[in-house]
Amino acid sequence: MKKISRIAVYLMAVCVIVNAGIIRNGNVLDIQVIGHPELSGRYVVGDDGKIDYPLIADEKISDISTTELTNELTFKLARNFDNPLVLISIVENPEIEITVLGEVLKPGVVKITKGASVQEAIMNAGGPVVKSADLTSIKVIHKNRPDVPEIFNFQQFLRDGDVEKMPQLAADDIVIVMTKKGTSNVKVIGAVQKPGIFELTDTLNLFEIIYMAGGPAEKADFSRIRRLSSSSGDRVDEEIIDLQSYIDQGKMDKIPEVNPGDVIIVYSKWFDWKTMLAVLNNTLLIIVTIQAFAGVFK
Repeated sequence: MKKISRIAVYLMAVCVIVNAGIIRNGNVLDIQVIGHPELSGRYVVGDDGKIDYPLIADEKISDISTTELTNELTFKLARNFDNPLVLISIVENPEIEITVLGEVLKPGVVKITKGASVQEAIMNAGGPVVKSADLTSIKVIHKNRPDVPEIFNFQQFLRDGDVEKMPQLAADDIVIVMTKKGTSNVKVIGAVQKPGIFELTDTLNLFEIIYMAGGPAEKADFSRIRRLSSSSGDRVDEEIIDLQSYIDQGKMDKIPEVNPGDVIIVYSKWFDWKTMLAVLNNTLLIIVTIQAFAGVFK
């Protein structure tokens, strides 16, 4: 690879500048090196003004223009590639991923455009669960300061429209829609016929709420049922309940009651006798087949 001087690079390299501007911390840069996908991609300018790009990872690039960065990157690439074609732009509305948990219909990771509101993040997660979501207490956990969660009163925002109070979301932040205090809902998931959210209209125990969810599935393990209960503050208490032992001993009146806001998880057995007998039957069939072939070839 022949050496090319800086002046020659500027004369020979074709540099296309898209969306030229001054680079700031937090910007997303789209860097494309034509013909080299391994050197192309989107990169976030960190708080230190740097990006995780191989050739300039140790350099501060904030407060310079995309033109200057293009010239610099072109010169560095020209040491290894002939006539590199570099395109750099600032992405105006990049997509970021946010995790939305709690009282929403589809909890999990959602994609929103950078600068989108908490409301958009919640709606992308299916929207709030109407009966149980507490829109006065939405918790936002920022990736860069996880120990200092931000509490946002969305209902008050709808009343006064104060945009300055809206939390600013960044990639990998977590939005938690809290449960209303005193909610009468119980969530039942796992090995049941009809998992979902059920409203308590009366005092029910663990056995009864499972049958409200359609009863146990075929391989439900009543000896290991997990209950998650909200306690004071943000702590969640967990316990494993052996419901089968209550049934076997005829102590139905002693079965623990469920409380509003509980989450009940019914696990599946990792094996049962029906499965075990099928495995044994197949094993015996293989042994008999091997013995038959051994007799043929004697």
